[in-house]
Amino acid sequence: MTIALKPRLLIIGCGPAKDFDVVAYEARDSVGGLWNFDPNPPPCKVTFDDDGHAIALTGLEQEGNPSPSPTPMYAGVTANTPRVVEYPTHQTIFQYQQEHAVRYLDYIRFNRVVTRVRHAPKGRSSVKKWLVEWTPSLKDKSQDLGKAFEEQFDHVVVANGTDSRPFIPYIDGLWDWKGEIFHSRWYRRPQDFAGKTVMVVGGGPSSADIVRELGMLCVRKSTSASKKIYRSFRSKLRYDTEHDRGWPDHIVNVSPMRLVSKPSPQSHNGRIVIVFATGFVARFEFFRETDAPFDQAPLLRYPQVPKGARRPSREAVGKHTLEGGHRVHNLDAHQIFYLPDPTLAFLLLHAEAIPWPFSEMQARVVAAHWSGTPLDLDPHPDEDNDSHSILILGHPGEFEYAEKMLKLIGEGGPQEIRALID
Repeated sequence: MTIALKPRLLIIGCGPAKDFDVVAYEARDSVGGLWNFDPNPPPCKVTFDDDGHAIALTGLEQEGNPSPSPTPMYAGVTANTPRVVEYPTHQTIFQYQQEHAVRYLDYIRFNRVVTRVRHAPKGRSSVKKWLVEWTPSLKDKSQDLGKAFEEQFDHVVVANGTDSRPFIPYIDGLWDWKGEIFHSRWYRRPQDFAGKTVMVVGGGPSSADIVRELGMLCVRKSTSASKKIYRSFRSKLRYDTEHDRGWPDHIVNVSPMRLVSKPSPQSHNGRIVIVFATGFVARFEFFRETDAPFDQAPLLRYPQVPKGARRPSREAVGKHTLEGGHRVHNLDAHQIFYLPDPTLAFLLLHAEAIPWPFSEMQARVVAAHWSGTPLDLDPHPDEDNDSHSILILGHPGEFEYAEKMLKLIGEGGPQEIRALID
């Protein structure tokens, strides 16, 4: 008698799959992802690569230890998804995720850091398509700490997000800066900059929150207020809120930062903090470009510095590289399935979409397709464009995308979309 086995499916990351033997690996000791607030992350350490890219990492990350990255969550953050009147705080959202996950805990393996995902190499017998290696997290108290384990899966879903590797844009001479360089992933409270001159670089949501919080301390004439606050940005400011509270009066907006000059003996730039609120690059350390199938169809294209741009001296170069890209390539037009092998899927690569209903919708599409629902998987029409802007949906783009995807699997309609929103 032949017993039919369910296809085995691995979900990497416990972010928000019928007919599958499902297991999820989570590097942390609980669900929640980036909403798992850490009030005291390890310090930010910045080095530079040969091209002049600034690499912001913790000491554990620099050493390559198997541990989860610090989250970019700060104390005052709220979600931009209002319910009635109030915007939910990070505590509310984290509690919701904890309660929602209770019914799925039997499928989740905590403190497992995935270190390698690949096709079985030639000459290696494998029952299933994907070989997955993992190791216990450094923060785990397991007796297996330091050991590597390998398992096999028919399908892999990558759901661990793209907010783990900070991005600092190339700025000529930044490596000569003698003051503090800081990425917003490490920002927690405005009081941490008491008495300092702060330059916030970026025009996105994190930048808007940081300058508002710093400015409000000035409005209140707090003893913890910064001495001066500048903001350098290149795009239109779309995320500033609560102007009527007076905080913009304490912010000096300046042109984009393009050059940092070497300090003179009289320079005081050691007293200035530069906070780069400039987002993240996608990075999947477990997908190696030397492994199949990624050796033939890479997922990432590393950001390039301008042609002819100055590079740092050898003395200023560290041993770490950026290791990331602005978007994931070789996916279908919906930015979910890996075209060379659609048994690999990604969730929530898009930006400016409400994450929980959006990822649930994408997960339903993945489950339907892997359960036999046919989908036309074509390349993205702007595949050669490496800009993150390709992934921005916003309103009403995210709902148009959701309705289109659900219709493709025989679901959808206005009532369905409204249920996702509500």
